Amino acid sequence: MLRTRSCRTASLVMVFTAILGVALTASADDHPVPIRGHVDEVLISATPEPDGLHITAAGEGNATHLGRFTSIENAVVQTDGTARATVVLTAANGDQLFWSDVARPTSATTAAGTITFTGGTGRFENASGTAHFEFVVTPDGGTITFEGTIRF
Repeated sequence: MLRTRSCRTASLVMVFTAILGVALTASADDHPVPIRGHVDEVLISATPEPDGLHITAAGEGNATHLGRFTSIENAVVQTDGTARATVVLTAANGDQLFWSDVARPTSATTAAGTITFTGGTGRFENASGTAHFEFVVTPDGGTITFEGTIRF
């Protein structure tokens, strides 16, 4: 009887240790980590619509946690210059990171705003966080630089 009770106690301790290990791993992934990067975009299309100028741009860039990636951006620019966009970044292994952003002009050739990470695929499935970004107009599109924190 004593041996059975000891085996049960040992089993419970092992189960508890395994559960605790999984919980600690999960909570470690929940801490925000820094993210920074840049994207060089090329304008694909710009179509005037009643709600603003609809823009599609494609790009390539590099960022922490993604490495080299490609991007596709869909934005609507209002008459006051404010832009709202959704962006999909695709890492070399196919994992995708999604973001939405709002930008306001800071000069005739620059804009700044906030990125909100909204999930993704693969390791970015439940990504969240924010970053500040700056957009600089170039002759064929623009360059985005960003820096903030992300959880994934």
